[in-house]
Amino acid sequence: MPPRGAKGDVHAEATYADDSERRRCRAEAGQPRKESAKALDLRAASSSVLGHPEGLLCASYSPDGRRIVTASRDGTAWVWNADGTGQPIVLRGHEDVVRSAAFSPDGRRIVTASWDGTARVWNADGTGQPIVLRGHEAGVGSATFSPDGRRIATASVDKTVRVWNADGTGRPLILRGHDAALYSAAFSPDGRRIVTASDDRTARVWDADGTGEPIVLRGHEAEVVSAAFSPEGRRIVTASRDTTVRVWNADGAGEPIVLRGHDEAVYSAAFSPDGKHIATASWDNTARVWNADGAGYPIVLRGHDEAVYSAAFSPDGKHIATASWDGTVRVWDADDTGQPVELRGHEARVGSAAFSPDGRRIVTASQDKTVRVWNADGAGEPIVLRGHDEEVYSAAFSPDGGRIVTASHDHTARVWNADGTGEPIVLRGHGDAVSSAAFSPDGRRIVTTSWDRTARVWNADGTGEPLVLRGHDEAIFSAAFSPDGKRIVTTSWDKTARVWNADGTGEPLVLRGHEDAVDSAAFSPDGRRIVTASFDKTVRVWNADGTGEPLVLRGHEGHVSSAAFSPDGKRIVTASQDMVTGVWNADGTGEPLLIRGSDSPVNSAAFSPDGKRIVTASNDKVVWVWPNLEPLRGVDDPKLWTATTYCMPIARRMDLLRLPEATARADQDACLRCVEQARAAARH
Repeated sequence: MPPRGAKGDVHAEATYADDSERRRCRAEAGQPRKESAKALDLRAASSSVLGHPEGLLCASYSPDGRRIVTASRDGTAWVWNADGTGQPIVLRGHEDVVRSAAFSPDGRRIVTASWDGTARVWNADGTGQPIVLRGHEAGVGSATFSPDGRRIATASVDKTVRVWNADGTGRPLILRGHDAALYSAAFSPDGRRIVTASDDRTARVWDADGTGEPIVLRGHEAEVVSAAFSPEGRRIVTASRDTTVRVWNADGAGEPIVLRGHDEAVYSAAFSPDGKHIATASWDNTARVWNADGAGYPIVLRGHDEAVYSAAFSPDGKHIATASWDGTVRVWDADDTGQPVELRGHEARVGSAAFSPDGRRIVTASQDKTVRVWNADGAGEPIVLRGHDEEVYSAAFSPDGGRIVTASHDHTARVWNADGTGEPIVLRGHGDAVSSAAFSPDGRRIVTTSWDRTARVWNADGTGEPLVLRGHDEAIFSAAFSPDGKRIVTTSWDKTARVWNADGTGEPLVLRGHEDAVDSAAFSPDGRRIVTASFDKTVRVWNADGTGEPLVLRGHEGHVSSAAFSPDGKRIVTASQDMVTGVWNADGTGEPLLIRGSDSPVNSAAFSPDGKRIVTASNDKVVWVWPNLEPLRGVDDPKLWTATTYCMPIARRMDLLRLPEATARADQDACLRCVEQARAAARH
């Protein structure tokens, strides 16, 4: 690759950028943040004097966590204060793209690798001249210090790894064996081994003294871009252009754990200091934080506008620094499990949202006449189901997750393949809008409700005639089967809920008490209770056999659109037109968690199958997935922020809640204080 910039002698220099030469950090105290709730945005402006880190390819912390060094395609490395204060130091001298930059173990030096074929060792304070390590016959993709700081390993497009004395003396040790370009080399924690990543689709583990044959890690289906040891040295994580990350035993034994979720090439992967998590960076514009054992779902860090090339944990494991082609470094809270995923795409209000039985997908129904099937982590594009002629009111998965039933204002319900293939089965017969549709627990039947004052029970395959349930005096809004499939509960504008035998025999049990229309009803997992939501702003929990008085849950300031039990039956989630989602103890004790993530009425809310997440649908066209909603230990009555550890940023508060800046700032400060108090209580 030809060098960038001037040819011939290049004098290295460290330059401090002034305010006119960089963009101010958007996350400094007193400034609202843009886009990401938890990301500190380090950004430098273009300048005729210094140039600009046009695309950042690497970011790594100093050992004390106070500084971050970044590598840029403009041929420079920058040293920043990790909190965004002050001015960055600019290390200039390379003649081409700087591909990587890393601190020495004592934090006093920095080593950089460049496509100009050299690595350079700098004083981290920018003083003096760098040591230039020359010898590679092509660009150098990475350079890193050994744990004792005495050696440096470099990886090159010339297919070799070289191990140098960090002071530049002597000749390097050359490790040969890869069949294609190398982009990454890293020492093991004890300094005795080196792991490399190559375009030949393998990673290799070498003895750092050059003895013996390397262990070859095979399995990736495309180039391996990075490889790193775990803190205890027993595992290796690799990142590949095949969109996966793999966690291997460092001795090559067994099969790797495969982490899937990124939509495009993964360019870096690194363990957290405790070895329990992995941070990855991808061309899909996101970074992700995974459990290293492959369990659960990754946290998705969104905010960069272009490809993310590196992600690195701070030494204490509490933060992650990401570097992007968009020219920014962002510093995230690594444990930001409470930040909701936003699913955007509908063109009008979203009336309902529900998880699939395995919790991996979400189906939504909208006034835009479409149904969308999303990945619950927000990755990829949704499947769009088109066919209804008017607004779709509800959508629900079958028990096996293979089908979806929808209800529409066009007087029909439809049964679709959840993967979008084939044509839907159309259930016709209602004389007015179909307001809801749901599968029976065995998936063989469907119950629909309509403004025509009837509910109907259909064969899910569309055969035969439906059973018609008559008795409500006004429009029916919703219906749900009991867990054993023998009963159905319906709700109506006539202010009642009714419990029917699903075979149509006998008379329904009438639940009276609400003072206005009843919008939704659902059975508890054991079938003994029913929860109802009403226009009268209350939620009521009834014995399903009609005995006793209902428990009344009060707190919403607008009509309650939906109510549903958690999978264990201990909690109830409610959605209201007051723009709030509530999470209540089903026995009525304590205070509810109040979630306000929208400036529009919330139309539905539902738990995930594991009870740890909630999905909400609202009039603002956005579907929110709220993770980690289990209350913290030691907190008796947690509010929203103590349940989610998510404090809505100032800019988002101003935008969504229509708050003046002073109020938004005060609210966020209160939220942050509460989070810290809750965490302190949990630690004790």
